[in-house]
Amino acid sequence: MFEANCIEEQPADIVARVLEQQSPCFVTAREGVRGVLVPLDEVYTEVLEAHPRVINARMKDLVRPGKDMAMYCVQVSLSDEKDAIRFTDEEGEPVLALIGAMRFLRWLEEDGEVDEES
Repeated sequence: MFEANCIEEQPADIVARVLEQQSPCFVTAREGVRGVLVPLDEVYTEVLEAHPRVINARMKDLVRPGKDMAMYCVQVSLSDEKDAIRFTDEEGEPVLALIGAMRFLRWLEEDGEVDEES
């Protein structure tokens, strides 16, 4: 897992790293505004679906230079992490999701407790 600032770094670089490593990334837009960008697979789809509302968006918008990634991060944060954003490719297949950072951390803790008991 790594951390990136989507204002200081190119969104396409952050996305490429998440996809290449198949690892989540804490994304910071500004002080106090964070989310987690996760690759959508059988593991992380569970935490995405734990959000009360999932908004669909396109990958091409996420990777554009500029502030789109930051705006998605702000949306997740300002909704008190009720919103999550699922990004789809050109064929409409889900590829990545931007989810609430605190919700993700709670999910990791719960998942870890389950693993310790097994």
